[in-house]
Amino acid sequence: MLTNLRMALKALTQNKLQAILTLLGMSVGVAMVVIVSGLGLGAQQRIESQIESAGPTRITIKPGNFTPSAIDSSGQQDSGGGEQGEGSVVANGDTSANVDMSQSAAIVDARRRSTAPKKTEFKTPPTPIDAAQVAALSKIAGVKSIAGQMEGNASLDAGSPLPTAILRVSGFDAAWPDMTGWKLLEGRLPSAGEHESGAPVMLVTPAIAKRLWPDDASAVGKTVPMSGKPVKVVGVIGTSEKAGSSIVVPTVYLPNKLAGALLGRTSYDTVTIRTQSIGVTTQVNKAVTEELRKLHGLGEGWANDFRAETQSNGALPGMGSDPRLARAVHSNSAGFEQTSWEEMAKSLRQAGRTFSYLLGGAAAVSLLVGGIGVMNIMLVSVAARTREIGLRMALGARTQDVMVQFLVEAVTLAALGGLIGIALGSIGLYVTEHGFHTATAVSPIMMFVAVAMAAITGIAFGFGPARRASLLDPVIALKSE
Repeated sequence: MLTNLRMALKALTQNKLQAILTLLGMSVGVAMVVIVSGLGLGAQQRIESQIESAGPTRITIKPGNFTPSAIDSSGQQDSGGGEQGEGSVVANGDTSANVDMSQSAAIVDARRRSTAPKKTEFKTPPTPIDAAQVAALSKIAGVKSIAGQMEGNASLDAGSPLPTAILRVSGFDAAWPDMTGWKLLEGRLPSAGEHESGAPVMLVTPAIAKRLWPDDASAVGKTVPMSGKPVKVVGVIGTSEKAGSSIVVPTVYLPNKLAGALLGRTSYDTVTIRTQSIGVTTQVNKAVTEELRKLHGLGEGWANDFRAETQSNGALPGMGSDPRLARAVHSNSAGFEQTSWEEMAKSLRQAGRTFSYLLGGAAAVSLLVGGIGVMNIMLVSVAARTREIGLRMALGARTQDVMVQFLVEAVTLAALGGLIGIALGSIGLYVTEHGFHTATAVSPIMMFVAVAMAAITGIAFGFGPARRASLLDPVIALKSE
């Protein structure tokens, strides 16, 4: 076999131009396979991520039992305690109808959020949710990930050069970026060690970076003076959260331990859970509720001192929907999750697979062209080396020896093209992801399959010329010119 391999390499060097052109054709075909596979896998991962972000796999837990009026069992807008109904804006005792529309939209929005309707089902203060309770909830079956968040305003140190005296601090855990689909645009995320130690690092969005440092091209490396120590910006993120783009109070994102030190507390404002699949969200929500009631020591018949709801529960009330429609979805959230969302997820996954199949067909054509190139050079090689073949057979070479020799040449040519194609494909994926911001993915299995496909192509398209060479009559072959 080694002898055949040496002879194959020698034969390729004797026909350099043809070999180079054939290698180019094969490498382009394999590169297309790698690029298409990377794009398809990246698209499927992106779809899965979007399904996870959009689908009702999220459970939100907040201290205090506040029920949006749109899904109040009475069907009436909650006006208890002098507060306004859903969607109202209060300004000095007036409703939104009396608000001067010339005011800043951001101020109106801030007032609306500050007067959001709340219906308290108990008279005692809500029990804080701390890290120990979060750890207990993480052990519930069906919980994929869990993260706590705390928010509050923090004042900057006197003499700060920044164009604001207050920042909205949003604390987060290490699992939070993956749960919410944050996209790192520049720099890095805080490390696990920085989360544990409460290191003075933070993240900002592009809008806030431009707000705080309008004359600088990058916010990474900048510092914000808070509580007597500079907090360093280590990354810029893209997030869909409205707080990140607020122009009222700029929001920055810090590790929870640091945020807690700045805000002077250890309890969370919100705890977010991601379930393992859409179908188990309702069951997990029920288990979470039971566990929190036990941790808070709530007896039978006592009202919850927290609120745990799925995305289905809160999907419609905040969108100004008819209260009857909101109640219908709320009361049938289990069916809503297991039918509507699963059907949508199935359709999206099918669309992703179809996209991959279409691209795979184009890649197969490119690989076919490369295989035809291998067959072409092998036929030319057989024709040019007829006398050599006749001489080998006259000296005792068997038919299968000649066939193996030319098959090894074909496979060697295809494998070399495959290796070059992997390199070209990897470069193409890198350029696609970083130059065009398109999701891609690479796996070792994909690389192995690409080389294997190249080798199989070499065997398939090299078999005909190899068999033709092995069937030559030695006498006629020796007489050929």
